[in-house]
Amino acid sequence: METENLILIDTVCSHHNIEVSFVSSLQEYGLIEVVEVADHQYLSNEQLRDFEKMMRLHYELNINLEGIDVIARLLQRIDDLQQELVAAKNKLILLE
Repeated sequence: METENLILIDTVCSHHNIEVSFVSSLQEYGLIEVVEVADHQYLSNEQLRDFEKMMRLHYELNINLEGIDVIARLLQRIDDLQQELVAAKNKLILLE
């Protein structure tokens, strides 16, 4: 598998000065997906943004993993509702 759109977890952790176990904990909670290629673990570019948000919540605001899980679900729900609202507005525009 190509690793060009993947970032090595060890590199991310050393860059942010955090433990790799934090990434494992996020993965266990189902908050991020880790890709394993040739005995190395990677994050996708898409996952990196979400990971960095969760990292800031945990390390800067001292929010535990359960809290991060709730926040992530609420943010996803808000995003889903915004998409539904845009779709409804587009349908109304077509009916006019």
